[in-house]
Amino acid sequence: MKKLDIEKFKKFSAKTERFTKAVGYISFVCVIVMMLMNVADVLLGKLFNKPIIGAYELTQRILMCAVFAAFAYGQSKKAHINMTIVIARFPRPVRFVIFSIMSLLSIFAAGALTYAAYVQTGVTIESGYVTEVLYIPLWPFYIVETIAMGVFTLALIYDTILYIIAIWREDFAKMIQSKWS
Repeated sequence: MKKLDIEKFKKFSAKTERFTKAVGYISFVCVIVMMLMNVADVLLGKLFNKPIIGAYELTQRILMCAVFAAFAYGQSKKAHINMTIVIARFPRPVRFVIFSIMSLLSIFAAGALTYAAYVQTGVTIESGYVTEVLYIPLWPFYIVETIAMGVFTLALIYDTILYIIAIWREDFAKMIQSKWS
C-alpha cells in the first residue's frame, strides 16, 4: 500500500484555502456594499429627507450572503471555535478520534443546512417570492447561500479526512495541531 504524502496534502490545503478565500471575497464585497449603502441612506435621509427606498431589506439580504460566504474561509483559517484546550492533553489517537467525531457532527449540521438552503431556493423560485418593498426576487440570495454552504461543507469534509488520518499519523497530527491555539 502506498504511503500518503503529507506534502501533497499541504499543497492541496493551500489550494483549498485559496478557493475558500475567493468565496470569502463575496462576504467582503457584501460588507462594503452594506456599509456604503447604509451610510448613504442615513446621509440622504438626514440631510435631504430622501432616504434610499428599500435599504433595510437590501441590507438584510446582503447580510445573509455575507455571513454564509464567510463560513468556508473561516474553516480554512481554523477560526471556528473548537475545544482543543481540553483534548490536546489526550494521547494522539484519542485526541483525533474525538476531534474527528466533532468534525463529523459539523459536517452533518452543515450538510443539513446546505440541503435546507437548496430546498428553500427551489421553493423561492417556484413560489416567486420577492422582497417586500423593491420586489426583488429572493432566489439569487438563496443560491449564494446554497453555494456558500456547499463550499463550507466540502471544507469540513476535507478537514475531517485530515483528522482521521491524524489518528494514525504523527506528521498529520503535527500539521493540524500547528493551527490550534
